[in-house]
Amino acid sequence: MKKLLINASLLVLLVAGFSSCKQRIEDDYQNPEQTTVANPGKLFNGLFLNERIHPSYWDYYTYLFAFTAPYSGLQTILPSSTMYLANTSYSDNRWRDYYNGANGNDYNYNGPGILNNYREMQTAFNTMSDAEQRKNLIYLKLSEVILCDQTSQMVDAFGDIPFSKANSLNLADRSIVFASYDDAAQIYDTLIYKLDQINNYLDTATVVSTESANLKIYDRMYAGDLTMWRRYTNSLRLRLLMRISNVSEAKAKPEIVNMLNNSSKYPVITSNDQDALVWESPTNLKSDLYDVFKDFRWAPKYLIDFMTTNNDPRVEVFFDADGTNGYKGFPYDGTEKDYTNGGYASYDSATFFYNYNLPGVLFTAAEVSFIKAEANERWGLGAAETPYAEGIAQSVKFFYNLNSRIYARSGAPRKWAALIEPSATAVSAYASSANIALSGSTQERLAKIYTQKWESFFVLQTVQAWSEYRRTGYPEIPVYTSTGTQTKPGVRFLYPSNESLYNTANYNAVRAKDTRDTKIFWDLN
Repeated sequence: MKKLLINASLLVLLVAGFSSCKQRIEDDYQNPEQTTVANPGKLFNGLFLNERIHPSYWDYYTYLFAFTAPYSGLQTILPSSTMYLANTSYSDNRWRDYYNGANGNDYNYNGPGILNNYREMQTAFNTMSDAEQRKNLIYLKLSEVILCDQTSQMVDAFGDIPFSKANSLNLADRSIVFASYDDAAQIYDTLIYKLDQINNYLDTATVVSTESANLKIYDRMYAGDLTMWRRYTNSLRLRLLMRISNVSEAKAKPEIVNMLNNSSKYPVITSNDQDALVWESPTNLKSDLYDVFKDFRWAPKYLIDFMTTNNDPRVEVFFDADGTNGYKGFPYDGTEKDYTNGGYASYDSATFFYNYNLPGVLFTAAEVSFIKAEANERWGLGAAETPYAEGIAQSVKFFYNLNSRIYARSGAPRKWAALIEPSATAVSAYASSANIALSGSTQERLAKIYTQKWESFFVLQTVQAWSEYRRTGYPEIPVYTSTGTQTKPGVRFLYPSNESLYNTANYNAVRAKDTRDTKIFWDLN
């Protein structure tokens, strides 16, 4: 099928065809261009192969470590006059992967689009008999959770986006629609409402017996466990509600309070074994990020100084100390010569450089705990200290678990023994230490909650770290002032050039917002 336009809001390819070196992936994913009726289960399975969900070299190298990680202080950025002039082709790729995806067999560079897979699933579902719809409804609903997650990330990056009318070629009549841009705040409202509906559905949902075995195979995250999906659904809803709480507290607060006070109706992720993770299948589907960490190796000074000063138990699993200088970080105003000469701590070799088994991280228990701590602190729902300490403990355990599940990359220089996880006593001592324990004014206490949440995202969730940094203003990382035309990091990405070229009328309606300095609606800092 010839790709005529890459603009997602104008023309969307039918779901891309994929093959894989692993027979399981080949069997699980179905190319609707080669079938009369698309299979919703296999389209659902294909979502996990999107390169923005499972760890991919391209996502990390051109998007996460190029933009979101350095903009949130989790990655070093070399000072220059062009340091904040984002490469628009890279952000354009992020746009493409949400709408269309990209053809090819290498899942470090290719994968099905999120919205086109979902629209194709809708089309297939609407042509089915009642019996077939009962069997396949579960795939549609679970796909909507992933769609909500990815759509919110697109809003957080771009603001207004084509959504309700986008990907028209994946609908029944295959017509081309010049999609208008949906208001970012209204999209958030839609997602929050949709997630509530999905939670209600999953409360009583059952899987048709003839489909339960397939669901276990197609679901690369929870193997068909609907209780786990329900927890992820509600945790995601909490994230979105808290994200808008500074700009729409009257809307967000009662919903958050209701959810936190009604755990039977709104179960959330409360332990690491419930985390929303997409694990790899080494060595066939693998997170081969060696070249990323090789080229973006130095630890940022602000983060590593904060951790070492306070004896953070995650230092050892986050970083490798330099042989001469120990846990020394690269300064935000360091020079190119400094960078080249090195002598700084780098990201942990076993956990990150040489690990084929880093998962795609969609949601963790630590994030939920920090959301609870913020809600308690802001609105007096209870003691913030308890969920705050739980979040720290869950974060420590999460990263040491990653280290324990190493699948060494081909050519790794040696085998590493798993690091010894710090004791509960040591973690508790850290959480209650002078500079870490919650104390001071409400704002000072919130700053500590925000900082621990930021740290728990680390390099595996820099999209969320950047969004929370913009929302809260914490931590107060030092930011270099460039001598170029863009003196500070932008707060959003520019729309792809194809939008103004092919979707001109609709783009013109949002043209005034298309600047790097136009804040996303929830950003009041």
